[in-house]
Amino acid sequence: MNTSNPHPALDLPQPPLLCRIGVGVLGLFVTLSALPWIYYTLGHFGGFDWGFFGFEVITAVAGVFAILLGLGKFREGWAIGTIAIAGSILVGLVFGLYVGFIQAKQSDFPDLASLAKITFLGRLATIGAFAVLASIAVFVRNSESLPFLIKSALCAIPIIAISALMHFNIGPGAWINTTLASTSGNGAIQAVLTITLGLTFIILISAAGHLLIRAYEMGRPSQQSESTSGS
Repeated sequence: MNTSNPHPALDLPQPPLLCRIGVGVLGLFVTLSALPWIYYTLGHFGGFDWGFFGFEVITAVAGVFAILLGLGKFREGWAIGTIAIAGSILVGLVFGLYVGFIQAKQSDFPDLASLAKITFLGRLATIGAFAVLASIAVFVRNSESLPFLIKSALCAIPIIAISALMHFNIGPGAWINTTLASTSGNGAIQAVLTITLGLTFIILISAAGHLLIRAYEMGRPSQQSESTSGS
């Protein structure tokens, strides 16, 4: 009679050392980048800015988890965990630094504008680097994940390109900004443009996320391998 455990513990190999070091170093940067803003939210802006404070704390905690991943504390779901950390940093970046300071306070505190820009761009680059390192770790474990990684990147590139053009107000991005901000234009055009952009972003983000998760699932040993290891 077979008395082996039907769900044996997986003895997963560690992700490549380069990936772990990279994630750990990036986590340290993210954590340190949150500390000045946590300090400023305590009273520098005329009182305790609890919303901004909360998102920076989330960012700092995400950085700590990235450090733990870099130290090899977690093996199963390493790539998805890295992406989850990147997503947490992105949420904190948008609703904390961008909305809480760049949009609401930058004009009142110009002395912090340079720090805000450096922090913002640095965290965006960090998020991208997390995705690259997680993808490398999955590819090393299972090269069949590559097509899914490529398809996910192809879905993400248009989002990045449109966002960059709108942010720097150049080319089609400048036209989109002008059309959406116009108070004398045709409301129907603005509505159609808003809906089109929204649906495009939702579809592409959903597709990119699905393909990325599918690729990262392939980094897990197959059921056959699990059965063999438990026999």
